[in-house]
Order: sequence, then C-alpha cells, then structure tokens
Amino acid sequence: MNQLKNQHGYALLLTLGLIVIFTILGASLLMLTSNGAAKNEVRQDITRSSDLSQKGIDLVTTQVNAELVTFLGDNGRPRTEFILQLEQILNKYMCTEGSSIPIKGETGTYKACIESYVDTVDSDDQANPLKKLVTFKSIGTAGDANREMLSKIEIGAATAPEALRYAIGTNINTADGLQNGEGNLLMHGGVEIKGDLKVDGNIVTSTNGYALLGADRWIPSLAPSALPLEGAKTARLFLGKNSYTFNTASSYANHIERSNFSTSPYSLRTNISDLFRSGYAPTLVSREPVQSPIGITEQKQSFEYQRTTNGVTTLATNSNRVINNQSYTNAKVFPVYQYSDYYCVRYSWSSCREWEERNYYNESGTFTFTGTNTFKQFSTKGNIVMAGTDIKFTNGLYVDGNLSIGNNSTSYDVNQYSSVTLDGPIYVNGDLNIQGADLRSNALIYVNGAVNISHSRVNGKALPNKKQGSLIVLSKGNIKISNNSVNYDDPSYIKGFFYSEQDFEMFGVGSNMKIDGGISARKIVLNAIRGRAKDSNFAGAYRIPNRNDYFEGIAEQNKRNSRLQVVYDSEIISTYSDLKQQEPVIYTVDPPTEKERDY
Repeated sequence: MNQLKNQHGYALLLTLGLIVIFTILGASLLMLTSNGAAKNEVRQDITRSSDLSQKGIDLVTTQVNAELVTFLGDNGRPRTEFILQLEQILNKYMCTEGSSIPIKGETGTYKACIESYVDTVDSDDQANPLKKLVTFKSIGTAGDANREMLSKIEIGAATAPEALRYAIGTNINTADGLQNGEGNLLMHGGVEIKGDLKVDGNIVTSTNGYALLGADRWIPSLAPSALPLEGAKTARLFLGKNSYTFNTASSYANHIERSNFSTSPYSLRTNISDLFRSGYAPTLVSREPVQSPIGITEQKQSFEYQRTTNGVTTLATNSNRVINNQSYTNAKVFPVYQYSDYYCVRYSWSSCREWEERNYYNESGTFTFTGTNTFKQFSTKGNIVMAGTDIKFTNGLYVDGNLSIGNNSTSYDVNQYSSVTLDGPIYVNGDLNIQGADLRSNALIYVNGAVNISHSRVNGKALPNKKQGSLIVLSKGNIKISNNSVNYDDPSYIKGFFYSEQDFEMFGVGSNMKIDGGISARKIVLNAIRGRAKDSNFAGAYRIPNRNDYFEGIAEQNKRNSRLQVVYDSEIISTYSDLKQQEPVIYTVDPPTEKERDY
C-alpha cells in the first residue's frame, strides 16, 4: 500500500517537473520570437530610414535644378544673373534652425537641407562660379531609427559638351531626320589619331589614300593608326554600329555619301584590329548613339546689336572701310562708312537759297582690320577681313556677312601669309574663310555657314599661366581643310577643335597637316598617306599615271610619319570654358552629379 502511494507521489512530481520545464521552454521560445521580431522591426526601420534620407536628397536636388531650368527659360539669362540666382536658390535651402520641415511618407518622415556649397574646381585648380559642389544633409526617420546622409553633388551651368571630349567624334542627330552617311567615320590610308574615338554610326577604313588629281586617285598606303594618350594603355573606340574595310571605290563622291555598306566592295569586320595598322588598333567599346548637339544659332542673340541700339558707339570710316589701331575697351561699337552731302532746305524760283550739310551712314560693305585693335564688343551688318592685325573682342564680335582671315594667298610659303592674332568669342552669320593666314588664336567662333581653311598656319595665342589658346570652330555648315603644306615634309600645324553639324573633310595626301585638338561632325572623312609627297621623282616613289605627282612607296611608309595627324588636346575643354565665360548668356544646366556620399 505504501509502495503504491510512493509510485503515485513520484508520478505527480514527474508531471509537475515536466510542466515546469515546458513552461520555461515555452516562455523562452516566446521571448526569442519576440526579440527576433523586435530586431527585424529595428532592421526594417534602419533600412526605411536610409531610403527616406535618400528621398530627401533627391527631393531637394530636383527642386534646385528645376528652379534653375525655369529661371533660364528658352532664351537664357546673362552669366552674372545666373550666378546670383544660383546662389540665391541654394541659400533658400540652407540648413537653419527652422529649415527643412519634415515630410511624411508611407514608411516614415524625412527632411533635407543644404549644409554648404563651394565653386567647383577643374583639373587646373581653376574655380568655376557657374557650378557649385553642394553638400546636402538629409535625415530619414522610421519608427525609432534615424538615418542621416551627407551627399556632395555638383549643380549648375553646362560646361563643355560631350563632343569636345574625343580626338575624333561623329554624331547622329535625329531631330531633323537622318542624312546620307550620318554618324559615319571614313578613314582612307595612313591617317593617325592619338586619343579616343566616338563613332555613332559606322567606321569604314581603307589601306589606300585618296586625292583628286585630274580624277579620283586611290594611292597605296597603310591602314589608319590609333594611338593612346599618355598614361593610357590603348586608345578607345566607342562604336554605335558596324565596322567595314574596302580597297577602292568606283566613285569617291558616291562612296562618302553612302549609308549602307552591306554590298561589294565593302567587307564587314567583327575584329576591330582588321581596320587598323598592325599594333595600332583601339580597344572597342560598344555603346548606343549619344545625341549631344551644340546650339549654334541660339548664340546669335548674345552677339548681335544695331547701330541704333542704346549705348552703342558709331565708328565712322572712310570709303575704304579700314579700321586701324582702334581702342574701345569699354564700348559696344558699330562701324559705318560715313559721308556728307548738302541738302537744299530753302528754294527760290530758280535756285536753292539755303543749303544744309547732312551725314549719311552706309552700314554694309566689307570692313578691314589692320594694326592693333581692342573692343569690348563689336557688331556689323557687313563683311569683315582681318589681315595684318592683332585684335581682341572682350565680349564678342558679330559679323552679319562673311569673315575672312588672311590675305587669300595660295602660296605654300608661310612667309607669304598675313600675320593675325585673334582673341575672343565670335559669331559669323555667313561663311568663315581662313586662307593665307599665319594665325595665333584664342578664339571661339560660331559659324552659321561653311568653313574653309587652306594655305594657312594656325597656332594658339600665348596666354597667362603658360597656357596656349586654341581656335575652336562650331559650324552649322561643312568644314573643309586642304592644301596646307602641299609636297612639304613638315606639316602645317593647327591648334584647334572643329565641330560641324554637317560634314568634315580633310586631306593629308599631297597636303601635310597636324591638328592638336580634335574633330567632331555628323560625318568625318579623312584622307592620308604616310611619308613624302613630291612633284618630282624620288627613290621608291609611287607615281600617278601620266602626272608629275609622286608619293611614298609602301615599304618606306611604315618608317615615316602620317601626313594627317589628329592629337587630342586635353586643355581644349578648359579653353572652351574660358571663352564661354566671355559670353553674356547661359542657356542650359548640367544634370546634378553626385560626387560623394556618407552616412
């Protein structure tokens, strides 16, 4: 009986023990579950607060940029006004005690403001007041979690367009429909490029150079060469479409207008090395075409004014319209041919009894600059010739007609050229012709018409800080560079950058040319050989049949320089920006660019 009671006692104790154990385990499990849920909630709050702080940055950045775009409108604003408005907008969002009211979102709240801003600085340590490096601060709150973010973002006016970032760049612009050959780069013979290439269309190369010598002539040469800039392993080719090679074409004119290269004599190449001289091919980078046109006609209103415009000084000339050794450093000048005549103001029955002298103004014709001249701003309805002059336009020159630089010499002797030093931004409503000029320039020239450069030497003007200026030409029409240093062993040198909304064509077969800068156009055609070109025979020469035109043979071309070289100038962007600062109107802003982020 006692044993039975003991067994019942043990069972009771065991049951109670199990109940206690399971109660403790259950409570622990519930505690762990609760702690895990709490931790998950904390983690979610942290993630949400981070997302909310990013939303705060995005919101203020978008608002600032939108206010700048609205301020500029369709017609732009003067540079000084833009800088003032940019700083006023940024100051409006500065962090203060009562700033940045929290904004409620679905998962919490966020608030953002501007902690500080400074002018951006380029690679040459030059400050740009048109663009600011802005430090934004944003705090996102979700539950009990707060997340603070600091983000440094560049905001402000557009600097240099993408077109100026390559040694060679072809562009597709679908705004006015596709033209024949648009976006294509055609290189015939031993062309040499140093720097990156951007081709929105097709790239087509040949081992034969081309020259028009009584007929289409395809001259045996080597394939083009692409060399890297200092510090780079290879040049890069950003290619939008396909790559082709060919030997010769039956018609040069039809060939350069072609858009379709899928038929004979063209061969599609998948290995980019097949298009270039052995060992001198770029690295291929595939990309979608980038449309980045530069507004040219939009700049006209910044330069043009009339004789009757308020504050304009009339510069009277005689019938030859020569402007020599003039200095108007603080004036807007308008030139005229001024002459006098007498007008009868009182008649008798048979004759005039009283005469009055009156001045007449002829605003058209061709005005010629000689000597040393300095102007704040200059505008004319006529044409302009620059020959034997050192001239500067601080705020710009407007030419309603054509601009001619040089004495139009057709000699290949630089000593026969007219010396011209040119400084400042220019708008030419007609054509630009540089011929017979020994030009030293620091000029940005917008051209509404076509551009021709021949029988000239173009160097950069010496600038402060041991810099050198350039000739930057932005044209709506075709650009052609030819007949420079024909049959000479040393090249004519052009320091400059050339951009065309149409075609760019350049010759280095008989001519010998080197561009230190770059080229950008809808279509680019480059023709070249390597080595010598002469009008008399020399050892190993290739002769054009029935003509006294002799060119370097293939064997020797491998050892000699190209007669058409384009070397990218890394200073071209800063030169462009410096010259743009002289213009009075800002038209666009860059998209905000984040440079740094920290939590």
